[in-house]
Amino acid sequence: MSDASTFENHVREIISVAEGGTSSRDPEVVSSWLRCLNDHKLDPEHKGEAIILPEDRLRQHQQEAEDLLSIARYGMEDLYRRVNSMGYVLLLTDAKGVTVDFIGDEKVDRELKRAGLYIGSEWSEENAGTCGVGACLSSGEAIVVHQTDHFDMAHTPLSCTAAPIYDLTGALKGVLDVSLLMSPTEKYSQALTLEVVKSCVRRIELANLETHRKTDWIVRMSSSTEFLGVDPTSAFSVAADGTISGMTHGAMQMMAQAASGAPQDPTKLIGRPFEDFFDFDFNDLPRLLGANTPGEQAMETSDGQIVFANVQAPVRIPQSTTRSDLPAPLAQTHGGDPAMSLLAAKAARIVDKQISIILEGETGVGKEFVARALHASRKKKRPFVAINCASLPEALIESELFGYAPHAFTGADTKGKKGLIEQANGGTLFLDEIGDMPLALQARLLRVLSEREVMAVGGTRPIPVDIRVVSASHRDLKLLVDSGQFRQDLFYRLNGVVLSIPPLRDRQDKIWLIKRLSSLVAKDQAFSFSDDAIAHLCAYHWPGNIREMINAFELCFALCDGNLIEASDLPEHIRPSP
Repeated sequence: MSDASTFENHVREIISVAEGGTSSRDPEVVSSWLRCLNDHKLDPEHKGEAIILPEDRLRQHQQEAEDLLSIARYGMEDLYRRVNSMGYVLLLTDAKGVTVDFIGDEKVDRELKRAGLYIGSEWSEENAGTCGVGACLSSGEAIVVHQTDHFDMAHTPLSCTAAPIYDLTGALKGVLDVSLLMSPTEKYSQALTLEVVKSCVRRIELANLETHRKTDWIVRMSSSTEFLGVDPTSAFSVAADGTISGMTHGAMQMMAQAASGAPQDPTKLIGRPFEDFFDFDFNDLPRLLGANTPGEQAMETSDGQIVFANVQAPVRIPQSTTRSDLPAPLAQTHGGDPAMSLLAAKAARIVDKQISIILEGETGVGKEFVARALHASRKKKRPFVAINCASLPEALIESELFGYAPHAFTGADTKGKKGLIEQANGGTLFLDEIGDMPLALQARLLRVLSEREVMAVGGTRPIPVDIRVVSASHRDLKLLVDSGQFRQDLFYRLNGVVLSIPPLRDRQDKIWLIKRLSSLVAKDQAFSFSDDAIAHLCAYHWPGNIREMINAFELCFALCDGNLIEASDLPEHIRPSP
C-alpha cells in the first residue's frame, strides 16, 4: 500500500471514530483521538514536525523537575542497560510533556532528534496529538501507543510505551517513556516492554518515598510474598503519630479502594490514620521487622483484602546533624516539616551564591519571611530592601525603584532621591508580587539585572549596583509569560532557583507553627492553648495561610479573659458549630 493511501486510510479511520464509528483500537487510544479532535482541535491531515525546545526553556523545565531527575536517573540507567540492545530510547518528561532527560544511541543521534526522541522534545497531547507521553499524561495510566495508534501520521513509525510517575502526595510528576524508531509490526510485541516500564516506575516511586520519608515507617506491600523484598507492588509511609505521610501510586489506588470502594483525591488520603485503611494496629508495625513467613507478613485491609508487607524502621537522625549544619535563620523557618526541610537545605547551598531566586507559594505563606531568612543567612551583612510591586502606585513605582535626579520633574526633591534598587546595593532586593509589575518597568528592571547598573529618572550617568534578587509571586509566572503579561527574558533572568513554599494546610509542623506564631503575637504575655483548641487549629484548612493564623491569634488574645485559649475562644469560622 502506498504512503498516500495509508495516510488517507488513517485520516478516514480517525474521522469515523469521531462520528461514532467502531474501532479495533484500544479504548485509551480512541479516547485520546477524541480529545485531539474535540478538546485540542487538531487536524488529522496535518503532519507536524517534532517540537524541540530551545536550551533556555529546557533548562527552566529541568530546574523545575530537579527532584524527579535526581530520583529517576538511576532507574533509567538500569532499564537502558536491559533494553538498549533492542534499539529502545528512554525519555523522562515532566508533567507538561517536556523531555528533561534522555538516554539513546549516539550512533542514530540525528534520526532520534528528527523523530522527537531527544532531550527537550515536547510531547504533550495538545501539541503532538496521540502519543505515549501525551496520552499517559491525560489519562494518568500506563499505555502503549503503537505506530498508527498515533494521531499524527508523522509519528506512525514509532512505538511508544509510557508509564506515569507520581510523587508521594499523589500528584502526577512526569512520564517514563520507552520508544522505538522502527518497531515490529504487531502491537503485542510491546506487552512485555509495558510491564518492564511499569516495574521501573514502581522502583522510582519507591526510591522517592524512601528518600523523602526516611524518618517515617516505610511499609512495602505485595499480593504475594515471593517478590515482596525484590519488587513490591506498592509502598507508603507512616509518620510517628500514626498518620499516612506519603505513598506510591499503587498504594494510593489500593488504599482509596479500601477506604471507600472508589478512587478519590489522593490528598484526602494523606494525613489520615493508618487504621482507616488496615485492620492492623499501628503500634504493631515493629512486629513486621522480623517477619519472614507469609503468616507473619499478612495484613488485612479495611475492605477485607489480604496483602503481605514488610517494613523499614524510621531513621532516627539526631537533631544536631539534621539542622546544625544549616544557617540559624533558615533552620528557624520550620519545625520539621519535610517540604520546608528540603527547601531550607536547598536554600543553604545557594545563600552566598549570586543566583536569582523565585519564591513560589500562595498568598500569606510567608514568602518575605523566607526571603529575610535567606538574606540573614548570608556571610556578608548588607541591606535588605523589600518592594511590593502590587502595592506601589504605577505613577510612583518608577521613581521609587530607580530614584530620580535633582529637579527631574515638578515637585521632585531638589537634592534628588536614591531609589530602592540603589539602596539595596551590596545586599538583597526582594521583589514581592513581581507578577504585578507593569511591562514598561519590567524592561527597565531587566536592564538593571543585565548591566548591573541603574539609571535614575532624569539622570544622565548610570550607577553601578551589586544586588542579589529574590522575587516572589502567588501567581504562576510561566502562565503570565505565555499570556504576554510578563516578559519572557526577565523571567529567565529571575528564574535561577525556584523555592516552593507549601501552603499551611499541607505542613506537618502545624503545632510548632502555632507555638512559634502565638509567642510572636503575644510578645511578653504568656498564652497557651488547650488540647481541644490545638486540634481545631490543626484541622482547619487555613485558606489565608500563616497570615490568617496570625490574625486569628491577635483576635484570640484580645478577647480571651485568661491565659488559656479554649476552643470556644477561637474565631467562629475555625471552630465547628456545636
